[in-house]
Amino acid sequence: MSSPKGCRRCGSCCQQGGPALHGGDLALIRSGQLRLDHLVTVNLGELAFQPLATTATTVAHEFLKLQGKDGTWCCTFYDESAGGCLRYEHRPLACGLLDCTDTGPLLDITGKDLLTRFDCIDHDDPILAVILNHQEHNPCRDIQTVSDDFVQIYGRAELLAGLLEDVNIDLAFRSRTANTFHLSVALELFYFGRPLFQLLLPLGIQPVNTNDGLRLNYQFQ
Repeated sequence: MSSPKGCRRCGSCCQQGGPALHGGDLALIRSGQLRLDHLVTVNLGELAFQPLATTATTVAHEFLKLQGKDGTWCCTFYDESAGGCLRYEHRPLACGLLDCTDTGPLLDITGKDLLTRFDCIDHDDPILAVILNHQEHNPCRDIQTVSDDFVQIYGRAELLAGLLEDVNIDLAFRSRTANTFHLSVALELFYFGRPLFQLLLPLGIQPVNTNDGLRLNYQFQ
C-alpha cells in the first residue's frame, strides 16, 4: 500500500467517505475488482458531501460511491490498522487523483462522467423494471426541502405524518423486493440507495418502534 506524493497516511479522506465512481471505474466493476455489494446508489434529492466540502448539498444527479462500514461513511476498503487502502492497486479514479497538496485534479472531475446503477445492470435483468417502477412512484424526497419545511413551527405534525407514510411505503417495498430477489442489505443499497428513514436522521427525524407501529420523532436541530 504505497502512497501518493505528499500523502501523510492520516486516513482523513478515506474516513470521510468512499469516492464517487466515474466512467473509468466501470472496468473495475466488470472485472470483479469492485462488486455491486461494495457500492451504494446516492439518489437525486439526497444531501451529500462533495469532495473537500464541509457542508452537505442537494444531489442533482444520481451517482454511485463506495459503501461505508460500521454505520459510518468511512470507505469500506480503508484499513485503519495499516493506515492504507485494501484495494490500492485497483482503486477508483478519484482515489488515484486525490492529493492533499494539490486538489485540482480531483476537483476537475467532480460531478463529471459519474457512474449510476443503470450503467452496471444488464438491460434484461428483471430487477431493472422494479427499480424503474420504484423510481417513478416512490422517488427520493428532496431532503433539503424537508429540512426547510421543518424550520417552520406550524404544520410539523402533518409533515411527520406524510413522511411516516412514505417511510412505511419505502420499507414495505424494500422488504418485498429483498425477499423476491434474495437481496442482501448491501445489494439493496446498490439497487435502491439508502432507505428514506436513514436520509432523515441528520435532520433530527428519528424512527421509533412502538406497539402501534413505527413513529417518527422530530428533535429541533
